Amino acid sequence: MPGGTARRHLLQGLLLVAGLVLLWQACLSYTRSKTGQSQQRLQRVQLVELDRQLNQFSFIPKLLASDVEIRQALLSGDDQSLLAANQRLSRTQRDSGLDFAYLLNRQGVTIASSNWADPVSFVGVDYSFRPYFQNAISGQSATFFAVGVTTGIPGYFIAEPVTTNGTLEGVVVAKVALGVLVDGWSQLPYESVVSDDVGTIILSTREDLLYTPTEPVSAAQAVQLSRERRYDLQPSLLESLPGEPGKRVLDKGSDSTVYLGYATSLSTEPWQLTSLVTQRSVQKRALLLFAALLAALLIAYLFLRLFQQQQQLVAAEKRNSQELEEQVLRRTRELETAQKRLISEANFAMLGRMSAAINHEINQPLASLRLNLASLRTMMGQPDADRNEIEQIVVDSDRTTKRIGRVISSLRSIARNSNAHFETVDMQQLLLEIRQTVSRERPTLSAHVMFDQGSLPVSVSGDEVLIQQTLLNLLYNAFDAVLKVEAPHIEVKLQVQPNDTTDRADSRAPCGWAVVSVSDNGSGVSSALQECLFEPFSTSRQHSDGLGLGLTIARQIAEDHGGELRYRARAEGSCFILMLPLLQASQNSSTVTA
Repeated sequence: MPGGTARRHLLQGLLLVAGLVLLWQACLSYTRSKTGQSQQRLQRVQLVELDRQLNQFSFIPKLLASDVEIRQALLSGDDQSLLAANQRLSRTQRDSGLDFAYLLNRQGVTIASSNWADPVSFVGVDYSFRPYFQNAISGQSATFFAVGVTTGIPGYFIAEPVTTNGTLEGVVVAKVALGVLVDGWSQLPYESVVSDDVGTIILSTREDLLYTPTEPVSAAQAVQLSRERRYDLQPSLLESLPGEPGKRVLDKGSDSTVYLGYATSLSTEPWQLTSLVTQRSVQKRALLLFAALLAALLIAYLFLRLFQQQQQLVAAEKRNSQELEEQVLRRTRELETAQKRLISEANFAMLGRMSAAINHEINQPLASLRLNLASLRTMMGQPDADRNEIEQIVVDSDRTTKRIGRVISSLRSIARNSNAHFETVDMQQLLLEIRQTVSRERPTLSAHVMFDQGSLPVSVSGDEVLIQQTLLNLLYNAFDAVLKVEAPHIEVKLQVQPNDTTDRADSRAPCGWAVVSVSDNGSGVSSALQECLFEPFSTSRQHSDGLGLGLTIARQIAEDHGGELRYRARAEGSCFILMLPLLQASQNSSTVTA
């Protein structure tokens, strides 16, 4: 019996050890996986910054290649043109943040440089051996990373061919140092290296890794590097572990460090960004996770023991929880029912407001249509009725029906863009038709309206009925504003405003703007209402038919035509200004500043 107990304890001990080993392996594998995911996220940020650093200066050589002073220096080569090119390159280098900018002739010799006045200047140096010159002189944009032959400073070179009338005259080159970017990476809790197309490290947060190969360099590659004078290749320090992909050993004699490498390729250059995380730091994180899981298992075991002693309490809590859930479900159903009822009421209220808006907007044209039909019915009963007058009534009735359709289409345009038919609109003729319309619909107040249509033609491109609806809406608002004024006065004025390119960068109206102002001497608009004047259902009217949709519709029509609708307060009354792009260079004897 004691022997059986010992064997059972031994078996339990072995199972416990095996379980701990498996748990450690799982923690280590999980930590490596999470580290890889974390490195991918961080590398995306690094890659974006590196690509931005490489691309942000790419446009400067293109601009320099088209510069007159640069081309003149290549064409003439006299002292004056070379001095101008030197000064141009120096200004560009200083203003843009480049490290250097210089100009090569067709033989690859520097004839102008941003550092022309420095003791160590690029002027006169032959760079024809550089690949960026060889690619650029063949007519292609080129980039290249190398250590400077003259300065010994590494940098990223951007070369652009300079052509004149289709003939390639030379190459302009910009050089950017990437040291600031690497300095920023040094704050990260891991090492970062960038290797080029031959696998040599060209950027690194560790200086001892610079220009060391990450993979064997062939003899042909070594000859090419020497011919291009790209950099001095250093002995390899970062070696791959056989049979363990992704692991690298930094061999520093007695001090060796094992790294886990996570590599990602750049989109701008055939380079590769690799993050080097020490295996020791990964193991430390895995150990912390292992300890946390052991503590969690121990706590779970203690809770299991407590669970056996608290079954009755758990059962009571379960019953209370079920009752609480039933109450929550019942309350949720009540809230859902109340919410549906509120939504339904809100929908009906909105439907009522839109119906009232349509009723309000078409009351006037319907009244005019009824008057025309009554007059037509009376005249048809007369044997000697004037046929011309009958035709005029029919034309007016047709215009009125179009207005009704226009109003409905305009209201629908609040929720969606309308497919308006644009054509040439004569603004003077349009104002004449508006004058006739208000004379029929508001004969009393129309006597107090003064129309100033100018003397020369003004044309815009747009939907005539929509523009007419906008101006009629502004006029009817003015009528309502002067109802209680003893001496009402309303003025409608058509003017031309030149296109002010210093104030607005707007290519839609190269010839200027047709400006129609509608002003009145009514009560005006309160300062509180001015902030939301053009919002739907904003109105200052006290009677029930004023819903504040008119100005919203008018502004949308103006914007659909490429214009705008403005409000300008006056000492007495209000002034609304409709601006529409001119179709052609229309002239008028006066201009306006809106």
